[in-house]
Amino acid sequence: MNDVCKRWVLPSHAIRVVRKCLPALLLALFCTPPPVDAQALKKVPVPFSPVGINSLPLFVAREAHLYEKNGIDVDVIFIGASSALFQAMLSGAADVAGSGGPAVISNVLRGGDIIQVAATVPRFTQSVMTKAEIAKPQDLSGKKIGVSRLGTVTHFALQTAMDVYGLKGVTILQMGGQPEEAAGLVNGTIDAAVVSPPYNFQLKSQGFNELVTPADLQKGGANFITNGIVAKRSAVEKNPDGLLRLLKSVAQATKVIVTDREFTKKVMNKWMPVKDAVLADRIAAFAAESFAKEPLVPEAAIRDIVKEMVQANLVDAKAAAATPMSAYYDNRYVEELRRSGFFKELWK
Repeated sequence: MNDVCKRWVLPSHAIRVVRKCLPALLLALFCTPPPVDAQALKKVPVPFSPVGINSLPLFVAREAHLYEKNGIDVDVIFIGASSALFQAMLSGAADVAGSGGPAVISNVLRGGDIIQVAATVPRFTQSVMTKAEIAKPQDLSGKKIGVSRLGTVTHFALQTAMDVYGLKGVTILQMGGQPEEAAGLVNGTIDAAVVSPPYNFQLKSQGFNELVTPADLQKGGANFITNGIVAKRSAVEKNPDGLLRLLKSVAQATKVIVTDREFTKKVMNKWMPVKDAVLADRIAAFAAESFAKEPLVPEAAIRDIVKEMVQANLVDAKAAAATPMSAYYDNRYVEELRRSGFFKELWK
């Protein structure tokens, strides 16, 4: 089997077991008392999705011991689907998580209180990867294109590409996740896949074509949030301390990604992993340009996401029209750090 497939795809029976047992596993993990030497640290469980470059600050913060320096004991655990991640939060397993974008909109319109509190990646980072013989975007008409799931970032990246290039007649297939997308492209199940780093770089190194780049997606003028920090509004309003410490850690990790390429590559190799040295250099360089130095949530991005979800019939149009933009996000925590001079001191 191809390296991309072996590296990223879990057996289907394992995925079913993980999904079935996920709430209990999370509660068991996050409720276990910390060791004696961690008793003084504030416990902050942080589930996240996806495993990829967009979650890199969470990994770097852990490996650089930034969480401990900011007085928190963080457990980071991967959850494959945003729906499962949000359900874990609503069940009480965590108050904050590494996620963002469309899932926040769906949650709020269904009565949930999980909101966006930071936009670490306030743009598209996805590429449309295709078979080598597909030479231009218009050649995608009539083809099968894989996304992780409808309503996810990959779906909206594809929709944006279709709008930019006027594509019609495309068959969109839900593959389950980006590893499955990569595998589907390799084995010929689909003609194209919408993926983020490192998957796009890995596929390109194997001869697949990067037909649409993140820069191409910006041509459509759509604003977006690929990833960030989300939080239960009710929980963090009562106790914002853990969130503020997490935001500091993530910002400091972003500084490490920008300034320490070698350390960043070591972290990538541990968490992703990326074995090829040339590939690692390219991904690390991409990462250094991808993250916001001050991760304020842009309201324009929230508005565009809501609009896209309504047009795709993924949310109720009347409910969306009656919901103010402020229901989906809260910048007060990032703004508090800004007022304190934290970002100015960090990036001087």
